[in-house]
Amino acid sequence: MKDLKFTRLLCGLILLLATWRGADVLAQAQLPSIDGQIADSEYAHRYWAEAIGMELHWTIEGEYIYIGLRGPTLGWVSVGWNPTGAIKEGADIIIGYLRGGELFLQDYFANTSISHLNDVSLGGRDDVLESSGSEVAGAQPQTTIEFRRRLETNDKFDRPIAPGAQTVLLAYSPYDDFVSYHGEKRTVVTINFFAGGAQEAGLFARPRALGSDQLLQSWLWTVLTGIAMIVGLSVAYLLWPGKKT
Repeated sequence: MKDLKFTRLLCGLILLLATWRGADVLAQAQLPSIDGQIADSEYAHRYWAEAIGMELHWTIEGEYIYIGLRGPTLGWVSVGWNPTGAIKEGADIIIGYLRGGELFLQDYFANTSISHLNDVSLGGRDDVLESSGSEVAGAQPQTTIEFRRRLETNDKFDRPIAPGAQTVLLAYSPYDDFVSYHGEKRTVVTINFFAGGAQEAGLFARPRALGSDQLLQSWLWTVLTGIAMIVGLSVAYLLWPGKKT
């Protein structure tokens, strides 16, 4: 009798462990696959930026966020979030493109309202844990990029992804590099990554709770950068080989 009870108990434990294991395998199977392809219903949330024809997909699981981007281009696509200053200043930005079938993707920080630098060059880290991408040429070109990172990286050049509304920047360009200007192929969206709500805000992000000194500093950086670009282009034109005096 005791042997029978023990056998039943053992069988119950085995069945319980098998159930837990099965649930774990099912949960893993439902997570997005970072393979450069975005299947229907692969991600928990999707946002279609109609203004620029770009898609943002995401799933949060534990301490990680899985993100998929799809844009009508053969150049770079990008997503950024939580700028602290004018336009994109202070934002955490991921930019990627494909060349010859190879994905080039990097973690950036917007050091001014109109420029960005690689986190590694600033003394931070590239916190993209895994990534993949693909592109389709033709009359309707398309670039797809997927990546995974932690919600909180503890890198001072990254912005945490937390509950509540957050400012999200979406953009793309026809060029295969990390610096070409996107032109009007850019939009700003207010997104709650956890709840899934989204609302398009327009072309430019608004400064969030900036004091007068911060606004002045952002404005000066923008003006000085513009002046430097104009002076640089003028000097290059005047010194171009073969230019008549």
